[in-house]
Amino acid sequence: MELQSKNYTKALDIFQDCKNHLCIHGVIHGLIPGRIFMADDSATAMVASTEGIYLGGNPDNDLFLREMNSLLRHEIFPKLDADDVLDYVVYYPQSPLWEAKMDIVMKDLYAMKSGRMTFSHDLGNTDAPLADGVIPVDQKLLAREDCIGVDDVLEEISNQWPSLEAFLDKGFGCVGIEETERGPVIVSWCLTDWVVGSECELGVETAEGYREKGWAKKTAAGALALARKRGLTRAGWQCWSSNAASRRTALSVGFKPLAEYPVLFGWTNPLNNFLVNGNYYMQGDGTVGTQKDYARAAWNYAQALDKGWDWDGMASLYWNAACLFYRIGEKERAKHYYRIAVEKGWDGTECQTAADYVYSEADSAAIALELAK
Repeated sequence: MELQSKNYTKALDIFQDCKNHLCIHGVIHGLIPGRIFMADDSATAMVASTEGIYLGGNPDNDLFLREMNSLLRHEIFPKLDADDVLDYVVYYPQSPLWEAKMDIVMKDLYAMKSGRMTFSHDLGNTDAPLADGVIPVDQKLLAREDCIGVDDVLEEISNQWPSLEAFLDKGFGCVGIEETERGPVIVSWCLTDWVVGSECELGVETAEGYREKGWAKKTAAGALALARKRGLTRAGWQCWSSNAASRRTALSVGFKPLAEYPVLFGWTNPLNNFLVNGNYYMQGDGTVGTQKDYARAAWNYAQALDKGWDWDGMASLYWNAACLFYRIGEKERAKHYYRIAVEKGWDGTECQTAADYVYSEADSAAIALELAK
């Protein structure tokens, strides 16, 4: 059954151990938009929000898990896609039992495995001053017309908060501003994703061209200072396990690692998801033990490319498919995709520069010569 908002607290016991997922408690207490579904025996539940899908409780209820799979496939993910939400992350308890049951939850969704890290910062009474160039995000800043990048900050707020008014009421953050020939430019920001009780969770972003210059550290430190002033006791931070820059920033401002765990992720549009799967299995992901799987990658590419879904004619996708089918011995299909790649402008340039998500292994030149015949 889907709980009515007034009954969301019935899920508290199921998720009481999820200290590293503040979003769950925000949904339960009505501070973050979301939906909660609970099994009839009240032993298993799923929280669905734009920030993620969270499962908890007893994994032995296969009927409930199958119902949740149907809900994800036919309602939740299509709705996210219609709302222009590109991707999703599914969080589940770290136990062998839950791991074994995720095939039921994600049947026919073709989700991929990755890793997430959570950090925690116990806020003290230190009232550190903001660094030069770092200012709080408030109504005055967001109304500035002379500052380049304000629209990006507003878009970030709209992605995380129900409204700008809700952010200005409960949220906070800092931006880093650098003076340039074009005028003042917001080059980095650290904002609260949400505030629940005496805790908050922070997210940081730095514009390309300004990274690795200390801006993320300065804006994150500024946001922590604002959190202390507001009397909050703890701040959280999440990132992908592969995001070394985010991990370094968190540690540099005093966050401590809390947990690292596997998650499942995918894109809400099924055809987009097939292409992402193609990229994923073409490269593999050593951080979670996913080996390269050329056959699986080729199959996924074909599901989208054969329907003409190629991200506005991206020739490298057809090149990838050609190479992968060649590697698994399906030469005719390889030639088919190679012809389309050439028709769409493929000339091997991206392969030579080893661009991300392009098949560019040692045998690339030999495969290209063979297919070009």
